[in-house]
Amino acid sequence: MPHIPDWQFPIRVLVLYLVVMISLRIMGKREIGQLSVFDFVVSVMIAELSTLPMEDTEVPLYKSFIAIGSLVLFQIVVAFIQIKSHRFRHFVDGEPSVLIEHGQVKDREMRRMRYSVHDLLTQLREKGVSNIADVEFAILETSGQLSVFPKADVRPLTARDVGQPVQSESIPLPLVIDGVLVPKTLGILGRDKEWLKSELKRRGYAMSDVFYASIDTQGQIWIDERDAKDKKQRDKPSDKH
Repeated sequence: MPHIPDWQFPIRVLVLYLVVMISLRIMGKREIGQLSVFDFVVSVMIAELSTLPMEDTEVPLYKSFIAIGSLVLFQIVVAFIQIKSHRFRHFVDGEPSVLIEHGQVKDREMRRMRYSVHDLLTQLREKGVSNIADVEFAILETSGQLSVFPKADVRPLTARDVGQPVQSESIPLPLVIDGVLVPKTLGILGRDKEWLKSELKRRGYAMSDVFYASIDTQGQIWIDERDAKDKKQRDKPSDKH
């Protein structure tokens, strides 16, 4: 087997890294966020195909590109068919399984899924539940995650439970990230850089002093200042002449 020149190896790694990253991006967030059996198989095959040109120098890169591209296309087609056909989705991904119902463990379903009591208790503890009797439903999803729904009498109180009206909330928008303003947020607010500098100055900050700043729907600005060590490092005079 011919030896890969030292200068060529990092280039191959970089190219394959970009190809795999683009492939996962094309396949969508579903592929990364929740792996079904089919998604897992596709991910493993892509990983194997991406390492093949590293192990065998006689395999040209373009052959891996074609193989990975074919898998991506196949995954997209299968995902599209799953959207259109519940029967096909059931065939590929299976169906969720109810392991606890009204505080009672479904032992027959546990055996069918080859899911031990230890596995169940471990996942319940990870969800912050210590007593099976407090669980209304526990559902094993097709991704392998356990969804847990506590009984109503042990569920934390909400504003709806006590009839308390609340205002709707939204995610605060970032104004400054690591000392750099976020133009997109200023565009949404209809403001400019000078307005932001003025608001920061009024609160005793320069732009470079701010590590993170955000604004909420009420117009309130929250500021997180840089650590003193970072500020000293930034303000330290350069040794270059």
